[in-house]
Amino acid sequence: MELVINKKLITTPIPIILNTLKNEIDGKYLKYIGPEKNGDVAITCPWHKEGNENRPSCHIFSRRDDSSIYYGTCHCFTCGKKAPLYTLVGYCLGGDDELGKEWLAERFGDYFYQTEELLPEIVIDKPTKEYLDNSILSAFNYYHPYLQQRGLSKEVCQYFQVGYDKDNDCITFPVWDENNHLVGITRRSVQSKKFILEGNADKPVYLLNYLKNMNITLAYVVESQINCLTLWQWGYPAVALFGTGSKKQYDILKRSGIRSYVLCFDGDDAGRKGAKRFIDNIGSDVFVSVIKLPEGKDVNDLTIEEFKKLLVI
Repeated sequence: MELVINKKLITTPIPIILNTLKNEIDGKYLKYIGPEKNGDVAITCPWHKEGNENRPSCHIFSRRDDSSIYYGTCHCFTCGKKAPLYTLVGYCLGGDDELGKEWLAERFGDYFYQTEELLPEIVIDKPTKEYLDNSILSAFNYYHPYLQQRGLSKEVCQYFQVGYDKDNDCITFPVWDENNHLVGITRRSVQSKKFILEGNADKPVYLLNYLKNMNITLAYVVESQINCLTLWQWGYPAVALFGTGSKKQYDILKRSGIRSYVLCFDGDDAGRKGAKRFIDNIGSDVFVSVIKLPEGKDVNDLTIEEFKKLLVI
């Protein structure tokens, strides 16, 4: 069954929610978070031994279907604790169920869930711009070993529909605009650094639509798609600019509703100049902070521990 909190529907994959929580509590209670398997995610139980188990004994139901079990239901097979996801979140944050609900709704509420009344039908003229059909992505549904080499898990690649084009030996990254229209597919050669942007997209902001769908108002900003996916995997909601930003992308971000940005551009001259240009163009009504990456490094070159240290310097 669906998980609806404060009239917002939670659809984000459980591993992403848990890893975001783990980062915020600095790993306390959630020592281990397993991959999604057969509709379950195994974790070390936060309710006994403070998560310091030798083997994860708590399971979280992660399948959204018509079963009688709510999405996010937690059950520890050692201590017997049963609770909804928001109870686990509230406990790990040192609060109650209400804190857990607020945290989930604020970060992962996809949209307002309204059942009290039906709104009148709104007819919208068909846009003149042509978009791609999402069904074409099924042709690239393969997790290539290159993605594993870059540290990207199968779960995060499936969530963002990253695939592989065997005919051209390229990794494929679907690109949507801020209104969830598929506007292009970028390709990166497995054998070289060749990068291709296809479709009718003029450098949109990669994965901005996910932040908007989740009502997230803080974004980590990087140059490349792989860096962007790395941050999502670590629990940091991110967007990529396919470089260091353009006027059109700044305009898109200005109307996005995002109020805080953390710039994580590459540790080189182009990245430093890009950070200055971003600050000069984004406007004065938002908060911008800059993470200084080591010289010659990008986010994907770091471990999560190294990145977290940069956040507190």
